[in-house]
Amino acid sequence: MIFEGKIELSESKTVKKIDFYVPPNTNKLTVRFEYSPTSLGPVQNHVNLLFYDSLGRFMGRYDRGTKNFVVAPQASEAAIQTRPLPGRWTVFFENHYLFSNIHYRLEILCEGEEEFKTFKGEFHTHSLHSDGAMSVSELSLFLKEKGFDFFFLTDHSNVSGWRELEELPGAVGFPGQEMNTFKGHALVLGGKTFIDWKDREGREKDFGDIVREAHAQNALIGVAHPFVMGEPACVGCKWEYEFDPFDADFVEVWNADLSRLELNYEAIGGWLKAVRSGKRVIATAGRDLHKKDEREWMANYVLARHLELAEVLWSIKFGRTYLSSIGEVHIDVSGKSVGETVKHDGSVVLRIENLPRLNLLVVMKKNVRSFNVGGTLEEKIEIEEREDFLVLIAFDDKGRPTLISNPVRLIRGEQR
Repeated sequence: MIFEGKIELSESKTVKKIDFYVPPNTNKLTVRFEYSPTSLGPVQNHVNLLFYDSLGRFMGRYDRGTKNFVVAPQASEAAIQTRPLPGRWTVFFENHYLFSNIHYRLEILCEGEEEFKTFKGEFHTHSLHSDGAMSVSELSLFLKEKGFDFFFLTDHSNVSGWRELEELPGAVGFPGQEMNTFKGHALVLGGKTFIDWKDREGREKDFGDIVREAHAQNALIGVAHPFVMGEPACVGCKWEYEFDPFDADFVEVWNADLSRLELNYEAIGGWLKAVRSGKRVIATAGRDLHKKDEREWMANYVLARHLELAEVLWSIKFGRTYLSSIGEVHIDVSGKSVGETVKHDGSVVLRIENLPRLNLLVVMKKNVRSFNVGGTLEEKIEIEEREDFLVLIAFDDKGRPTLISNPVRLIRGEQR
């Protein structure tokens, strides 16, 4: 990618913004930047670049003296050492001082051959650090026995268990917390410090401020069991904030084991209504695991490049996930999968593999189609809307949801 342009003298002491797209296969991002004139005698045009990735994380500063800028696991000076995440990045031109108009050339080179893999995760767990019956290590081992690759430790309003996440014997553990308020429970995934729902005087914070606080830590925040029965059966569990749960990063549309149908249908219906209205809220599942339990439950299957916190958070944020109690399922919509966008000419081909016998609903903005399937389904799906989506929901012979996919976005236009 090459960006060339002019910055006027009048733009001194201002900030210019450019967005650019990092492809999914990238594991190395190299930047070359030059502008002229740079100086007139001792007086210098002073322009710096600051980079932010698709999660909003700061990725480094290209200064006047920078000669080599590489974001990668082996990064250059001035750049953050990490594997570049896919998606929309932002570069800010900080025009600290200009004595003249300048012409600039910004070249961004993305390299790599990364591939997406599927990881099985549990987003809602409790240990001895709150009201769980297992230590963090026991939780890790139990989940590994159940086939999970990772979990978020979400103890009730506590993060003391994070110290035990470094070297676990089973499933990989990531930091989280379940924020217990008087008006509902919120899950914070990937935070750096404890987040409280009240201030130092004990006053309740506005939930929008709590969301901003979580995002400032590059964490994701969502609502747990929003429509669960409230008091006195479950004190503080039902969502009663004015903040719409479907305005959060994600909503737990399935909580507990598969027998708890009444707790979850309202959440699934509310989520579908929100998606149809244009909201980008992501559907998640949470076993709300407190002790060893052999009952079936819905797991989160995350499509990520590596089993690392940033990669998993990226996949959740952009909906590269589906919920399943029937194991890993291959979902293909004209070459794309969940969380991706398909450009089409009026129809797409839906192909799903590894299905047991079940009833499958294909939910779109205005239409729903039903299929009785088992094994592999391949079907042409006609699309009427210019912008639409496709969500899959499957039910077993007991009427229990066994598969819920996050949307594949559909846009009419030529494929690139």
